[in-house]
Amino acid sequence: MSFAEDMATHLPDGLTLPTAFVRTFDWLEAQGWHDTVPNGDPQDFGNRMLFIYPQAARNLPSASHVVFRFEAGPPLYQPPPEAMARVATIAKIAGDGGTLSLWLDDDGKQWIVVFNHGIPYVLTDDALIALQFLALGYTEPGAITDPGLTPIEHALQDFGDPPVPPLEFRAFLTDTFGVTLPDRASALGITIPADIAPDPIRDWIEAVMPEPEIGAIPGMTPENPYVITSELREILGEEGIAILRESYEYVIEEE
Repeated sequence: MSFAEDMATHLPDGLTLPTAFVRTFDWLEAQGWHDTVPNGDPQDFGNRMLFIYPQAARNLPSASHVVFRFEAGPPLYQPPPEAMARVATIAKIAGDGGTLSLWLDDDGKQWIVVFNHGIPYVLTDDALIALQFLALGYTEPGAITDPGLTPIEHALQDFGDPPVPPLEFRAFLTDTFGVTLPDRASALGITIPADIAPDPIRDWIEAVMPEPEIGAIPGMTPENPYVITSELREILGEEGIAILRESYEYVIEEE
């Protein structure tokens, strides 16, 4: 079974793999730009990966971090069944775990969304726009906050090396789909809301995964303090314990 076919069969009911992604996955796989997670079971689809660079370039420090890989649900801690049924992650697009995911909204419309440090936003409803975004060459597409900057400008802002654009991947997109690649994400119509700004996927996530009440979070109330066990002290050490005490108002140590 091809990567695209496997991806499609793993998506929850209601989500579909866009044709542009199918054709792209087939092309990447034909180039041999695939691998499995080291020491991972190759029969487990979650361990299979596709890259947008040939093997010699994929690990360059300034290569764009784009790895197509399936993960059920959103990249959040203990997502409820509703979130698992309406979100599927299809790529890692930042070194810290930022992802590209598919989301089915309450009206049955499918969107392509980004999760950056767990904070999501709607990227587009057009698979070709998403693919062009990934081809622009941002070192970490899932971590950019200003789509008005070019990949080079973004790298300079972060004091990084100039990015290495995925030239063959870009040529595939332009030749196959007849699209042009602008120099920055905003030229694709992409906007990125501030972390506290409203966004459809954020509103939906908040509805299905409400923040726990303050009293339910250890360390926030005297009735529910953060308990430092002897095992935790051994793991964290004095410096780690000091940081933990600065982070939480109510901390006690186990006798």
